[in-house]
Amino acid sequence: MAAAFDTLTAARRMEEAGMKREQAEAVAEAVRSAAKADLQHLATKADLAAVKANIAALRAELKADIAALKAEFEGNLESGLAGLRAELVDRMQSTERRMYAAVFGVGGLLFAALKLVP
Repeated sequence: MAAAFDTLTAARRMEEAGMKREQAEAVAEAVRSAAKADLQHLATKADLAAVKANIAALRAELKADIAALKAEFEGNLESGLAGLRAELVDRMQSTERRMYAAVFGVGGLLFAALKLVP
C-alpha cells in the first residue's frame, strides 16, 4: 500500500529552497504519481529465477529431442543404405547373368555357323 504524500508541503519546501513555484509543483506531483504507481506488474527475483528454471528445463528437453531425432535419422539412413546396397548387388548379379547368357548365346550361334560351313 502506498504511503500518503503531501504535495503542497513538498512544493513549499522546494520553493523555499529556491526552486520556481511551477517547477516545485511539477516535481511534487511527479513524486506523488511515482508513489502511487502500481508495481505489481514488475518481475521479482523469484519470477526471474522461475523463468530461468523453465528455460533450463526446455533446453534439456530440446537436447533430448534432438538426440532422439538424430538417432532415428541415423537408423533410417542405415536401413535405407542397406536396402540400396542389396538392390545394387541384385541388379549387378542380374546384369552379370544376362551378360553370360548373351556370351553363351553368341558362342552357340558361332558354333552353329561353323558347323554349317563345310
